[in-house]
Amino acid sequence: MVQIGQGTYSNVYKARDLVTGKIVALKKVRFDSLEAESVKFMAREILVLRRLDHPNVVKLEGLVTSRISSSLYLVFEYMEHDLAGLAAGVGAKFSEPQVPLFYAHFSKFFFCIFHRHFVVLL
Repeated sequence: MVQIGQGTYSNVYKARDLVTGKIVALKKVRFDSLEAESVKFMAREILVLRRLDHPNVVKLEGLVTSRISSSLYLVFEYMEHDLAGLAAGVGAKFSEPQVPLFYAHFSKFFFCIFHRHFVVLL
C-alpha cells in the first residue's frame, strides 16, 4: 500500500485487492475524535458516492473497516490521473481536440450533480 494523496479528512493509498488482484484506491477516513460534523460529512459523502453512477465519476466499489486501527476505508476504482491533477500540473497543456472533450465531461458531470441534488429533490 503506497500513499498517493492526502486531504483534510483522509489519506489516499494505491493498493491491490487480495481477492481479485485488481489495483484500487483506498481512501482512509480520519475521524477527528469522532466529531459529529466529520462523521456527518463522511456519511453524506458515502451516500452520494453510492448513488452516483456516471462514466465521468470515479466509482465507489465498497467499504472496508480495520479492526486494528479502527479505520474506515472507501474502496474506489483506481485512476492513474484525475482531471484536476492534470490541469494543475506544471506545464500541463491540452491539445485542441482534448479541450471539447474535457468540456463535455465537465458539463455531463455538473448536469448529473445538479439533477441529483436539486431537480430530483423538488
